[in-house]
Amino acid sequence: MREKVLKISIFAGDYFGDLGELTRLLDIEGSVTPDDRLPFEAPEEALRLLEMCSEKYATPHLSQRCFTVFIGREIEFKVTPLLRLDGYAHNGRASASVVGIPPICYTEPVTYSPDEDVVEIVRKILTTMVPQ
Repeated sequence: MREKVLKISIFAGDYFGDLGELTRLLDIEGSVTPDDRLPFEAPEEALRLLEMCSEKYATPHLSQRCFTVFIGREIEFKVTPLLRLDGYAHNGRASASVVGIPPICYTEPVTYSPDEDVVEIVRKILTTMVPQ
């Protein structure tokens, strides 16, 4: 049996139901499992997976103000959607609406610098969703 894998896809553009209208920036897949507690919720696992990615790989910068992040769980080659972040970044501030956690919620705004890539911006947004 194949391991349960978290899949994160980040796109430039605003999602209106057609992926063909978006520009794919990157796909990441993997899993992060804690040793000493219950499994991570999707936002925290995505945050930790993106942290590992940012330490190893260069990722693109945002090319537009709007971006979309899909987070899903793949089990036996079938992906179940968990969350979608509809993000907006402009003039050093970014935030997102979160679809998939009823009801739709909105993240706290975060700040970013022009040299930060899309993974860093998404990580900052996810940090607002994870209890400290």
